[in-house]
Amino acid sequence: MRRLSLSHRITLFTTLGLGAIWVLSVLLMLAVLGSEQDEVFDQQLTESADILLPLLSQLELSGAAMTDPSGRAKPVALDEAVLYRLFDRDGRILQKAVQADKANLPDPTSLPARQTVATRDYRIYTTPFNAAGHAVQIAAPMAERREAFREVLIGFLIPMMALLPITWLLVGWATQRSLAPMRQLRAEISARDGNQLTMIDAGDWPEDLVRIVGALNRFMARLARALDSERAFATNAAHELRTPVAIALAQTQQLRQIVDTDEQLARTEALERALQRTRRLVARLLQLARADAGIGQSDTQHDLVRLTRLTLDDTLPRDPAHEVRITLPDQPVYARVDPDAYAIVLGNLVENALQHAPEGAPLSIDLQPGAVLTVANGGPALPEAELQDLTRRFARRHGDGFGLGLHICAQIVNSVGGRMQLISPLPGQTTGFMVRVTFQPVNPES
Repeated sequence: MRRLSLSHRITLFTTLGLGAIWVLSVLLMLAVLGSEQDEVFDQQLTESADILLPLLSQLELSGAAMTDPSGRAKPVALDEAVLYRLFDRDGRILQKAVQADKANLPDPTSLPARQTVATRDYRIYTTPFNAAGHAVQIAAPMAERREAFREVLIGFLIPMMALLPITWLLVGWATQRSLAPMRQLRAEISARDGNQLTMIDAGDWPEDLVRIVGALNRFMARLARALDSERAFATNAAHELRTPVAIALAQTQQLRQIVDTDEQLARTEALERALQRTRRLVARLLQLARADAGIGQSDTQHDLVRLTRLTLDDTLPRDPAHEVRITLPDQPVYARVDPDAYAIVLGNLVENALQHAPEGAPLSIDLQPGAVLTVANGGPALPEAELQDLTRRFARRHGDGFGLGLHICAQIVNSVGGRMQLISPLPGQTTGFMVRVTFQPVNPES
């Protein structure tokens, strides 16, 4: 399920709240409108009956009959006609409307006087008897009232219904404008990492965000001090260990020349291997400290072809146990990357490939004109889940590695805006492992 953003949540809940208020307002309006309409129509019905009673009573006493005062030849539809009946105390109908016989009206004497009674089809009012013993009963069709109610309701609901989408748009616009500092804060936080922990300028943001930014800046300051202390410790420790390890290694190599027995020789060689491993670990720790410090960034463009040749001369053993295939373009390939950082990346990739390649498997090193460096070696294919973990710090598969080589490479490549991909198996094959590093190429004329 897709999560809603804060602006969408505010817009949605505000619109739903206003929608609920809108529904309650409409229901209240319906109740009030219906009550007021009945009151007005009943008042008109009462006044009409009071006016009609003396007229019909006089006509009845004179022996005349009520005629249509408008002279219409075509009668009004039954569901629109207002009906009347003049009756005496015995319930005899003395005068009536033309269409009264077609309507389903109750017995006139069964309805109370001075009260308005509602039936299924009519709203009926009965006057009290006058001095001549006559009373008038007038019935207004309910269909006419319902039609009037519908027309008023539609005229009210159409503009009211337009308020909901307008409210959605207005609240959404206001929310987007109000939460713009939140998006700026998110962008500022996203731009920070272990190499970029500068303070965030709150500017003219709202007071709540200013307090959040202040707390965040204090946190980043403590984090920056902790990272600086960690890097300084790793760098200093590695520097301090280089000399005693080199001295111990030199003394061990001298000791191996003067031992007498095979047991002493085996122990001396084991000690030398341990010191060699310690020396490599110290070198990796120094590289890690430099990678964390952002060594890869460079304002000057460098030829990767030349750097590759120099690095391979120092990295590849004089008598490698694997066939090494090197492919370099004839033309220079320029990129803005620090030479030492590039040498660390290529050296670690080559050492990693030599260490993990099966015996006799070839090793290929390829630099393409688009500043794309690939180092591939043979061996069984690795599952996707394991590939994702190889760039984590101290993530090791097997062998005597330290789990730092690929992590250092990833740190440097990311710092220069490049991309590093781990691919297994090799394209078009079922085995092998390849690291593809894409730097940002630079036009040498720029």
